[in-house]
Amino acid sequence: MKERVVIVEDDKMLLEFLVENLSMNGYEVEAFESPIEATEYLKENEAGLVLTDVKMDEMTGDEVLAHVKENYPDTGVIMMTSFGNITHAVRALQKGAFDYVTKPFKAKEITFRINRFFESDKIDFNKERKIQALSETPQKDDEQSATPKSSGKVVQPTDKKFIGEAPSIQKLMQILPRIAASTAPVMIQGESGTGKEVFANLVHQNSNRSDQPYIKINCANLPKELVESTLFGHVKGAFTGAISDKTGAFEEANGGTILLDEITEIDINIQAKLLRVLQENEFHKVGSQEAIESDVRVLATSNRNIAEAIAEDEFREDLYYRLNVFPISIPPLRERKEDIPLLVNYFVDRYTDQYGLESKKVSDDLMEHMVNKKWQGNVRELENKIHRGVILSTDQDTITLDHIEKNLFSKVDLEVSKEVLSDLPLMSIEDMELQLIKKALEHTQGNQKEAAKILGITDRTIRNKIKKAQSEEE
Repeated sequence: MKERVVIVEDDKMLLEFLVENLSMNGYEVEAFESPIEATEYLKENEAGLVLTDVKMDEMTGDEVLAHVKENYPDTGVIMMTSFGNITHAVRALQKGAFDYVTKPFKAKEITFRINRFFESDKIDFNKERKIQALSETPQKDDEQSATPKSSGKVVQPTDKKFIGEAPSIQKLMQILPRIAASTAPVMIQGESGTGKEVFANLVHQNSNRSDQPYIKINCANLPKELVESTLFGHVKGAFTGAISDKTGAFEEANGGTILLDEITEIDINIQAKLLRVLQENEFHKVGSQEAIESDVRVLATSNRNIAEAIAEDEFREDLYYRLNVFPISIPPLRERKEDIPLLVNYFVDRYTDQYGLESKKVSDDLMEHMVNKKWQGNVRELENKIHRGVILSTDQDTITLDHIEKNLFSKVDLEVSKEVLSDLPLMSIEDMELQLIKKALEHTQGNQKEAAKILGITDRTIRNKIKKAQSEEE
């Protein structure tokens, strides 16, 4: 009898990948984008394991975990997150989660963790639990709802806005209506956390396609073996495990817009197929010779140096020029310091409203600190700091520097680090290098250039070593 796994994940593309992967590996799978629907299903049906995302709108992953452990104590829970940290991992495990995995992950990794759960016979979890400090993945921008478009006007999203009065930001807002009115591809470049995805959302929302599908694909999260299928779909029997036809992102986005976030992470062989879509407005499903017409506007983002990626044969030059009809560059926060007070106050208001708190102000010392900070993580880092400050100052009307910078979890992190280090086996120098690279990337939130500075090597060396390790695993 097949073991049943219930998946709760509001990212439709990732949900489809997980269903396909687990079905191929012999599991009976029930998939839900809605955590409420998943909990309703569990009332009438047994499941051996629940695989749940952490950040969802209707319920959080923590709430799903609490519900399952209270009502179905024999059912295991594995949590997935794009923004996890070691403190949250520890708490999740203490609350009864069997495992905790950080996105992006490979197909083999998630399958291994699920197999391990069922092989453990679901007993004595504590002996099996080990914290794996995977690289923290920068938090994704929330999906923004489309709003009716007014001719020639910028329609701001209801959730996140592009806040700024700096000349560079005002220039972007001025040209936005003209970019949105076109159907030409757009290439948006900038450091992680600057707001590339927010700008892309605005382009779609202000276009005449705003009432049509808007499909977002995080190219860095796509498992290599399923990239082509995810983008273009496949036909039944195209490869082992292709038990039925599958609709790809380009077919789903027909008539609308597709955002290829971090496009430089797509395998160079698949880039040739993307070029064909842009040149000929058609594509083929994997395993099919039939051409499918494509009426899709393509938006792309990258935080990499494109010229460097092209020189290293990691990105096609012809694809870059095809995408670069409207080259957009989002400036880092340190180059528009005059916008920092606006952003601080915006996020304070946002999170006090979200938590139903009274209005708060920011102390003069904290504001000065925020304006002078270098902000390697840009607007995303600033938002996370303010979010933390609002939570930690719940009973106070002023957010201070202590609320933002005080390390409340150092003791927990230290204890976990000791546990991990005490269990660290002897390994080769090559494996140790990978461990150091991994730790440096955790420290820099995935920023390879900053990690390279810490280690005294080049970011190209980091990429090469990671690629080599991945190819050896495959």
